[in-house]
Amino acid sequence: MQRGRDWYPNGERLVLGSQKGLIKIQIMEKHTMNGENEIIRLDDRLVYHGSYSLTARATKTICYVMAKYVDPGSSTLPDVIRVPVADLHRALMDGRQGKASKSFYGEISRLCEELTSSRIVFQSDVKVDGVELEGHVYWCSAVVPKKYRGARYIDFYFCKYLEQFLLGLSKYVRLYRPELNRLKTGYAIRLFQMLKGERNRKEKFGKKSVYVFEVERLRFLLGLGEKYRGYKELKRWILEPSLKQINKETTVRVLDVAEIRRQGGRKVTHLEFHFVSQSPETYVGYVPEGKPLPDFVPEAGDLNKLSRSEMNAYELLINFGVKAGIAYRKILPEIKGSESHGFEDYFIRHALAWFDEKARNKKSRTQAAATFVTWWTQHRIFDVTGDAWIRINERVVRDRKQLEREHPESFENRLVARGMTDGAFRDWYR
Repeated sequence: MQRGRDWYPNGERLVLGSQKGLIKIQIMEKHTMNGENEIIRLDDRLVYHGSYSLTARATKTICYVMAKYVDPGSSTLPDVIRVPVADLHRALMDGRQGKASKSFYGEISRLCEELTSSRIVFQSDVKVDGVELEGHVYWCSAVVPKKYRGARYIDFYFCKYLEQFLLGLSKYVRLYRPELNRLKTGYAIRLFQMLKGERNRKEKFGKKSVYVFEVERLRFLLGLGEKYRGYKELKRWILEPSLKQINKETTVRVLDVAEIRRQGGRKVTHLEFHFVSQSPETYVGYVPEGKPLPDFVPEAGDLNKLSRSEMNAYELLINFGVKAGIAYRKILPEIKGSESHGFEDYFIRHALAWFDEKARNKKSRTQAAATFVTWWTQHRIFDVTGDAWIRINERVVRDRKQLEREHPESFENRLVARGMTDGAFRDWYR
């Protein structure tokens, strides 16, 4: 497989005009770099064994802060995480409008109160008379609104005990934050975490997953306490609304929930969930099968709109055999994730390598390119919530870090160039 040239570390040595300019960009970008990841990783023990109940807004806040400001590869949580109020508001809304948008600022105090009063209950490894003792930990020791240089922030002080659930993980549930953000209740988010984690693990073994919950265990995991004690209440007010949201808004579709009763009994003791993966056409630019893309060939004026990294990605696709119009109009605009912004060629390079490893229908160059396009446009293999997308972005992040470490000037050039067209960047450099 041919690879496009990477002009940053190996080609032209484009460097910033002065050390002063370089330092300024590093300061601006370091904060942005912390905020580029949209992937959340939660330890299996927290998802499948921890008991907690948060509102949707509090859960989304936790997920936003963790995704944007916490490096899962680090050994400790930051002592304090300072988040601009306006950034948090935009993240929780994700472009939506309505009551939530108008009421957000008025509910900040309630949000601070919830995060400092809500706790996680988990089983410890200490037993007394054969019974495991429960541990209790709060999400935040303090959540404090502050004003700094005229701007409004919220300072989050997370409990250090949470490090074992968020950092250096070997078994974890991997989630895409914007997908989770579409759910409207904390119970739906919590149930989605469990089902998505199971689907991530079992997807390669079959199209359908089956997972059994003991009813009382599920109530514990959802942090219901004494609420909804009867199964009919649980089903009506928690399960049915949550599953409706999950089926409509996420890449998990629950086909059936079988109610299991003890032999000869009437009480429902276990629930057997049958669920599959589904295409995220509800929020991604989905192209229905049978509607071909127009036969379009980009002209020089069209290509001049691309950034340098996008141009490299375009050349990689053309060299692989993808038609120019499809590469330009369908594939390049759908490279999702802020990790790939300014590194689109990295994403395409790894996507082609992933395809080369997995695909069987590639006897000729034309056949391989057609199959790749089908995987991208119809099967949505490289969509933002698929396992392929997640793994490719992990490789992109790895390569970015390596470039920053080994070729810092080339890395900084990419950060500058990603907001410009190829021509504009060259003019700026000259």
